[in-house]
Amino acid sequence: MIRSIDTLKHHFNLLQKKQEMVSTNISNLNTPDFESLRMIQSTSVEAQLANRMGQPNRGKLVTMGNIPFSKQVSEVYRLPEVNLVDEMAEMIKISRDFEANQKVLHASDETLRRASSEIGKV
Repeated sequence: MIRSIDTLKHHFNLLQKKQEMVSTNISNLNTPDFESLRMIQSTSVEAQLANRMGQPNRGKLVTMGNIPFSKQVSEVYRLPEVNLVDEMAEMIKISRDFEANQKVLHASDETLRRASSEIGKV
């Protein structure tokens, strides 16, 4: 039962990071040449990441350098790759995931409370 609470803790942290990512995308909506951020989840213990040179980086954080604020090509600026409707839909999905996890946490907590209060009654 405590393992389920620990799993929920990790999922809440993941949802918080997703929420931060979406809010960053929305806040940079009018920033020229901003590339929208996306999160990739993995259930494996060890994941391989590749840097710009194509070399694997096991377990290391890969930084992609400084992100330019705009690219000027022939007097034309690239627009950001952020779609406000998609980002708002993602934010609604994340809030629903939070709500569902809160219900599971409440049920796990209630089950754990009942189990701990009835152990002495056996």
